[in-house]
Amino acid sequence: MNYENYVEELGKAARMASRSLRMVNATTRNEVLESAAKSLLEKKSQIMTANALDLEAAQKMNLSEAMYDRLTLTEERIQGMADALIEIAAFEDPLGKILGQSTTKDGLTIEKQSVPIGSIFFIYESRPNVTIDGAALCLKSGNAVVLRGGKESAHSSKILVDIFRHCMDSCGIDPNGVQLVEHTDRSIVNLLLQRPQDLDLVIPRGGESLIKAVVEKSKIPVIKHYKGLCHIYVDASADLFKAKEIILNAKVQRPGVCNAMETLLLDRNLPVVARQEILEALLASNVKILGDEACASLNEKIIPATDEDWATEYLDYVLSVKTVSGLQEAVDHIADYGSGHTEAVLAQDSDVQNYFVASVDSSSVMINASTRFADGGMYGLGAEVGISTDKLHARGPMGVESLTSYKWIVRGNGQVRN
Repeated sequence: MNYENYVEELGKAARMASRSLRMVNATTRNEVLESAAKSLLEKKSQIMTANALDLEAAQKMNLSEAMYDRLTLTEERIQGMADALIEIAAFEDPLGKILGQSTTKDGLTIEKQSVPIGSIFFIYESRPNVTIDGAALCLKSGNAVVLRGGKESAHSSKILVDIFRHCMDSCGIDPNGVQLVEHTDRSIVNLLLQRPQDLDLVIPRGGESLIKAVVEKSKIPVIKHYKGLCHIYVDASADLFKAKEIILNAKVQRPGVCNAMETLLLDRNLPVVARQEILEALLASNVKILGDEACASLNEKIIPATDEDWATEYLDYVLSVKTVSGLQEAVDHIADYGSGHTEAVLAQDSDVQNYFVASVDSSSVMINASTRFADGGMYGLGAEVGISTDKLHARGPMGVESLTSYKWIVRGNGQVRN
């Protein structure tokens, strides 16, 4: 089937909606979010019925247990989506902020003011709640959005978007400010990626292969992170009791997410007994350890690591462990293999902490804390549309502020330039 006309209609509708959204005040945008929160709870049974269709289809797709869990909507999770909408509505308006102001010698007043980006193409995987997060964050920041969720969540995403669009329409806002790609054919994504005349930004949220494919094919700027290859370095000065708890949390609490630890760097000057206790605690938590020679010598259950392991994001109960000769080797290893997502140092020595923070080039750096804290909710951003490891425009967890740009406003009273 040829989807070119369908894609053209989506793109043009998003562009037109983005123009009208610029003029919608914060009060009206917040009314939509509050109305949508109420509607989600009122239509809870319809949402769960739609979700049941997705779950039934998912059983035939041989989805992993983790993916099936992400797809499932419960009353508690629907309440969570409604709560997120209220939380986003309560945020300060990100638009119209004066980010800088000056006056020239000629009497011109120059302002730098926050504005919407325009129209956004948001691609994500099977979690239905991301549909609401994407719609809400884009509306709050005055942007139109085209949502493309995974085929696994087609029925769930459809009813959620219908609810949200109805609330927009009821509040006098063009409902095309939130559109859902309702066909699962991948050619639609490729066609949309070729429409810079209609779409200003692409945000892919998913696996590394998806994001690389989007970057390769897009004519539109892309904000992304390829993978979360997160490290924890345990310095010789670390509080070992706290270190063990942090390490277990970073790896075991939820191993299938991008802010879980994938490589553990143990300082050679740590007592052998301390290193053994850390490794034994991980093994007792069903973590498969791939370690260097020094690490493997401490426990017969440890499998020798290869160079490929240092560059692998497992998203599972698997961990690479390397023994390093001090802080500099740890920093160098992270520079060679890190993905720019999140790194942590466990150390009581403030000089070690400060050197690590200054030397490691990642979007988030933790000191004596789990990498699992790298999250929009934890940073006070509310829901997030993703985490960026790019260095331009947005970096780290992306909330409403990351979905704005700025323009310069120059006020005069007849000045001309000599």
